[in-house]
Amino acid sequence: MKNLYQIQEICRLYHIGADSLRYYEKIGLIQPQRSEGNYRLYSLSDIWRLNVIRDMLKLGFSTRQIKTYLDARSIATTRSLLDEKEAILQQRIEEMKKDLQDVQNRRQSLEEALSEPMNQVCRRTFEKRRCLLLKENIEHDEDIDFLLTKLSGRLEEQLSILGNVDTGSMLELQPDGSVRCTSVFICTEDESYDFTLEAGDYLTLTYSGRYDTHNEHLRLLQETIENQHLKPAGNFLEFLLIDIHETQRYEEYVTQLQVRVIPA
Repeated sequence: MKNLYQIQEICRLYHIGADSLRYYEKIGLIQPQRSEGNYRLYSLSDIWRLNVIRDMLKLGFSTRQIKTYLDARSIATTRSLLDEKEAILQQRIEEMKKDLQDVQNRRQSLEEALSEPMNQVCRRTFEKRRCLLLKENIEHDEDIDFLLTKLSGRLEEQLSILGNVDTGSMLELQPDGSVRCTSVFICTEDESYDFTLEAGDYLTLTYSGRYDTHNEHLRLLQETIENQHLKPAGNFLEFLLIDIHETQRYEEYVTQLQVRVIPA
């Protein structure tokens, strides 16, 4: 095994650019020797330091922190470094667990949406739900996606499109029988919220296809309310169970209408 390596060999070994190696040398992280032709030659000591640099960069340490450690290595500093590395890794493990749970929840909600009975009015009981609200003038259905993205920025953690998130809009019936979307909302577990969807009995109707066909489905929901001698106890709600985030095929969209009801 040889003791000195040229820059091209180190680049191939570490999948790193020559510019990065020169930068590490410039700030004193490594100190390659020079050949008679003034070529850089990296020793086994440099390779060991590069291993440390690579591992610490992966954990988010700055080059200044790395240099401080390399220049003052001792049992005490190594113990401190290991403690810090362990804390970082534990945090990443927790973050990955949460991401994994989000993916599993999203898969479950996707399968649940696909198993919903279509074009049937169902009666269900929901617990109280906290929501963030954004009231803006919505003229086109395409505006809803933009507004939901804007609203998600208020949450402490950026929403993932793979997360298990209930998003929807409030529908307002107009005197002429048409429907207008007046606001969008996101259900959240966060302590900060704008309003709650009250617990109680809800009539739901799920349908596939473009979600701009809610007029005809709302009429069916209204007929059922009247036939069962009920009355709405809140706004009509439109939940986007499957939309542009999951598919580009309109026929695969799944939308659910909900309205809380009480005896008439």
